[in-house]
Amino acid sequence: MKPLFLLRLILDFLAAGLLLAALAYNWLGNAAHEIIGTGMFLLLISHNIFNRRWYGMITKGWREPRGIVTKVINLSLLITMLVLLVTSIVISQTVFGFLSLTGTFTLRQIHASAAYLALLIASLHLGLHWSMIISVVSSRFGMTTESKHRTFVLRVLAITIADCGVQSLLTIDVGSKLIMQMSFDFWDFQTATLAFFLHHIAIIGLCVFLTHYSLKLIRRRKRRTHALGHKAVERGSI
Repeated sequence: MKPLFLLRLILDFLAAGLLLAALAYNWLGNAAHEIIGTGMFLLLISHNIFNRRWYGMITKGWREPRGIVTKVINLSLLITMLVLLVTSIVISQTVFGFLSLTGTFTLRQIHASAAYLALLIASLHLGLHWSMIISVVSSRFGMTTESKHRTFVLRVLAITIADCGVQSLLTIDVGSKLIMQMSFDFWDFQTATLAFFLHHIAIIGLCVFLTHYSLKLIRRRKRRTHALGHKAVERGSI
């Protein structure tokens, strides 16, 4: 594994961790929230610089199901992050407070909604590259040969996490946050700080699960279609 690739992977997971931490606003307080958010955006800028070649291929691959899924997720994430960045600057009281911009209550609601939407789409984005991540981790720990037992255990674990993710969506009430529905049901960080993060990690796991196995299904159908087409050609040549 190349050191630069490993560094990029670490920075990407760090950015995801900062996004997760920034959601705990009532636990961190505004100043820490803004500093963490600023750090996250700096890491996202580096992520885009490292992956700048993707922008040159943005018009290609729209005919393939995998290409469509990948580009829709990536473009949605880009737009959501831009909304999150702009609203962050406007409502900032600490990091960009010197700009003296006026942040309305509606703008704060948009910011909070964009944050949860970013969490969901970023998790789907992570799922696009999950096979590569698994391959890197397996190679790192010397697990280069396939194991049916290990695969079975990992799939059971994945299904369990996905199930927890569905329940966590309801517990966190993500739906109301996405539609900017006002709620006074604030999370009690004094008694359940760990639970807050575990619920959000489960939601991330659910999104990774959905993307990863959707891509597997797409690849399987593509191979099946090619196999049927190949058999049809062979029959026609007989």
